[in-house]
Amino acid sequence: MKTIGVITGNLRQHQTGMSTYSFHILEGIKTKYEVYQIMDSSGDLENGCRQVIPKTLPIPYNYLPWSISLSLQKKLLSRFDIIHNVCQYPITIPYPDRSIMTIHDLIPVLYPSLVTPIYAWQARFLLPKVLKKAALVLAVSEHTKQDLVTRYHLDPQKIDVTYEGVSDHFHPCSQEEIKQYRQRMGLLDPYVLFVGALEPKKNIPGILKAFSLCLKEIPHLKLVLAGKLSWKYEDIFSLIKDLKIENQVRYLDFVPYQDLPLLYSGAEVFVFPSWYEGFGLPPLEAMKCGTPVIVSDQSSLPEIAGPDGLMVAPNDHVSLSQKMLTILTDQSFRTRMSQYYLRRSTLFSWENCIKKTTESYEKILTH
Repeated sequence: MKTIGVITGNLRQHQTGMSTYSFHILEGIKTKYEVYQIMDSSGDLENGCRQVIPKTLPIPYNYLPWSISLSLQKKLLSRFDIIHNVCQYPITIPYPDRSIMTIHDLIPVLYPSLVTPIYAWQARFLLPKVLKKAALVLAVSEHTKQDLVTRYHLDPQKIDVTYEGVSDHFHPCSQEEIKQYRQRMGLLDPYVLFVGALEPKKNIPGILKAFSLCLKEIPHLKLVLAGKLSWKYEDIFSLIKDLKIENQVRYLDFVPYQDLPLLYSGAEVFVFPSWYEGFGLPPLEAMKCGTPVIVSDQSSLPEIAGPDGLMVAPNDHVSLSQKMLTILTDQSFRTRMSQYYLRRSTLFSWENCIKKTTESYEKILTH
């Protein structure tokens, strides 16, 4: 049986979009290959995989020195038939013919102001070298593939598109389940929902401005922000105060994975007007729960929403508020969009993602 080394670092299950992708890959390939996770001791080990913990500096985990250290461990990496870098760590694999790298987005290169300075630096100076030495690159959307071709002049034949999927964990919940959850969480009024890290690229100020306009028509409406505080989030809470909507906005922090279908299903509308997304799992999860979704018309999000999806320019909060109000006030339209998104979500599955990924593996193994 062929051996696959999957570089997961300190990833933990259900924490981020990258971790969701990575653990679904691990779950899908472990029955086909002998899978080793190349990881830090602080990460999660997928059941059925073997653990490899590289020797690194005796300091708290930081992905950059950890990645550089791993790049130098030629003997450790020589044992694998394929080394899959699932989270675009800046790791130069010393065996290029065995190296596969997943690229989730090029935000730190194209929009460095939307990420931390160190992330932008490593993407600018280290990522090109890593991409050049990879035998194959997996892009999570056609838009990401095009960005790779445009920015780095990569051969399109070297890039396989492997769309991410959405788990059957996400589904429309019953009215009784939703009622109980909303009572437990104190979400008694109709609410607009955002799920994701609180960081600049998510365009949460645009959501807040649109929501404040909606309040003029529906004063009892609430906005729920669910996700970890990432960076530069202080401006979000300052704007909430400036708009005088403190009593209408509820911040839930990180929501447990088991509760997410209930949170999505209970929302009147899900909004995700990001400036840029390599893929964007939260809107797809909301779609799978039958919740109407409004996304940005930028980057990969139109690929997810589809030709009849609701999209707005990320800098047009007035248009966002108008689309939100249409869903909130027109029940027949809301029902049509819910049904459309439920159908659309079936096009994205982890089974398809795993199938495409293993086909890419076989290109390398049979080369």
